[in-house]
Amino acid sequence: MALTKEEIQEIASKTADQVIERIYGVPDLAFHIAEHEATGSGRVINAVLARATPCKGFTFEGETYAWSPGVLGLMSSKKNPEQIKEFCVKGMEPAGAGAQERFKKLKGVIGEAHKDWEEKGGGLKGWWTAIGEKLEAKGIEL
Repeated sequence: MALTKEEIQEIASKTADQVIERIYGVPDLAFHIAEHEATGSGRVINAVLARATPCKGFTFEGETYAWSPGVLGLMSSKKNPEQIKEFCVKGMEPAGAGAQERFKKLKGVIGEAHKDWEEKGGGLKGWWTAIGEKLEAKGIEL
């Protein structure tokens, strides 16, 4: 059975969306969680870009987490709802499939790394080293 032009376009769009999600979505979650663990909020890098683009988000244990181009790190509905209000003005798209499960797994590991990092005296280089070591020890690949 031959596919119609519309069916082919729909399949191509879904595949493109999946590729974009893989490149720009869930893998970035580890980076955003790490910043959130270190600072407790998102760090605004480009406010104009953040306000001009929709956020990606999901809910975990009653708290909404979101990230946006222009903001480094996660914004959360409990810790800094003002950031979500200001930088998700274009709306919030649901994060890709698996974001909640990946968040749960990564948050625990990155939280452990944060504790170890603080005990060693902090420092940016040490922070990323601690995260890398914890992810490797747990067998989590980014």
